[in-house]
Amino acid sequence: MPLSSLQPPIVETPTAPPRYPAVSQAAATALLKGQVIDAIKLVRLEQHIGFNEAKDLIETYLRSQPALKNRIDEAQADAREGLLRWLIFLLAGGGVLAYFLM
Repeated sequence: MPLSSLQPPIVETPTAPPRYPAVSQAAATALLKGQVIDAIKLVRLEQHIGFNEAKDLIETYLRSQPALKNRIDEAQADAREGLLRWLIFLLAGGGVLAYFLM
């Protein structure tokens, strides 16, 4: 009798992928602060994956957390608005300075 007939067959049960991707506490904290790039770097280092995989993981996590995604979008919009104000201030100041120097 062959040995393989004595052993029960190995049955692999498929495991469902996690509903939400696994993101470490440090990456989640970085996301709460609005630091998406830092979160991607942390995921890359912790899980030893490439940039695209880490970016996809963070994007999937953010899609599963709509309140966090909205908070990050608002923080980025505020940052762009502040940058635009500084740019206008510097251009106006440069124009005034150029006027007085000529």
